[in-house]
Amino acid sequence: MKKIEANIPFDYVTVKTTKSRIEKGLLAIPVSLVDLFPKNAKKIFLLNEAGKEDAKSFTPYNSSSRECRIGGLKEFYTKNKIKDGEELVIQLLDDDKFKIIPEIIFEKQVFELETKIETSSDEKEADNFFNQLSLITNKNSKEVLKSEFVRLSNKEVSKRKNKEISKSKINENVPVSLRKILLGLYEGKCQVSGFTFLMKNGKPYFEIHHIDPSIGNHFKNLLVVSPNVHAEFTYANLEQYFDEENWLRKVKLDDKTHSVFQIIDKIPTFFEKEIHY
Repeated sequence: MKKIEANIPFDYVTVKTTKSRIEKGLLAIPVSLVDLFPKNAKKIFLLNEAGKEDAKSFTPYNSSSRECRIGGLKEFYTKNKIKDGEELVIQLLDDDKFKIIPEIIFEKQVFELETKIETSSDEKEADNFFNQLSLITNKNSKEVLKSEFVRLSNKEVSKRKNKEISKSKINENVPVSLRKILLGLYEGKCQVSGFTFLMKNGKPYFEIHHIDPSIGNHFKNLLVVSPNVHAEFTYANLEQYFDEENWLRKVKLDDKTHSVFQIIDKIPTFFEKEIHY
């Protein structure tokens, strides 16, 4: 088994296929992964593309063959045109329930959903795409929000767009996908004061401040703030202190200096895939 940096912002596990096992319709489970699987010969269930459970034969490592393996995969290999050496993503869903996805399809599904998340036009649509990403990656909603925060934080900072309405220009709003990520990670609490309050609908109230109004909607340029702090950023005497990666770390409003909480300090920014042979 070896670990390398993943192409997507999620940790995951793959198993390399071999020509002989593909021809027999088997998937040999490496010794490094046997603890994830049952200790006795039995049927296990693979979740197919339609979301239905498909029973497969399973042989544990302690059998006479001395090989942990899943059988009945000929159709799966043929349908997905699996070739020698290709990697399959293995996900444990439950004690006897698993999901196997060709890595090339797994990465494509993640990339497509990330694009849909960025271009979603309303909260309901964004929620749907986030939920789909959670299902595909087998990660909970909070982990997905953290991963998307890291991915989008690594993008280049660009100028803020504006659009013309009746021959006047207004700055673009913060996309619903970014608002959802910020709400989920900061829980509506001001990054400067820690204050929030619940609205009548039960959701925490927060506003989003653009540190540099001319720069676009990038997490390094956005702050979750309370209304009072937002007004202070606009009207008070202001000094700002950034780190070498351009995250705002301290702010002086009039004569008071405040630390700025950045969630990037609390979440992993490096993602690995484990390749098992």
